[in-house]
Amino acid sequence: MKLQTVSPDRILQIIRRYTADNRVTKAQIAAMLGLPYRKSNNDPVDRAIRDAVTELRRRGEPICSTAGQAGYWYSYADLDIIIRDLKSRGREMFDTASVLERARRQHETKAIRQLELV
Repeated sequence: MKLQTVSPDRILQIIRRYTADNRVTKAQIAAMLGLPYRKSNNDPVDRAIRDAVTELRRRGEPICSTAGQAGYWYSYADLDIIIRDLKSRGREMFDTASVLERARRQHETKAIRQLELV
């Protein structure tokens, strides 16, 4: 199976069979799809699986996972886990963007002051 043929729907079929007590890892998903897998964030198979999971979640599929523990599972009952995690990451990204905006303004202000001194 070529990487381009990895479909979110196929990954959904796999994840639907798993629970919080019996999670499926990206390596297992890759093996079920007949794809080579290297445990690396820059591995194209790893990225394709994560992208498919993101797409499925955006469709409203209750695909759960927890930070620091490998594996996905399918559960409406456990959705609060992933909702909290996603909101927390969103807040962290927003906070980081805000700090960078302030740093840019400070840099621009400093640059303008230096030009005024010339």
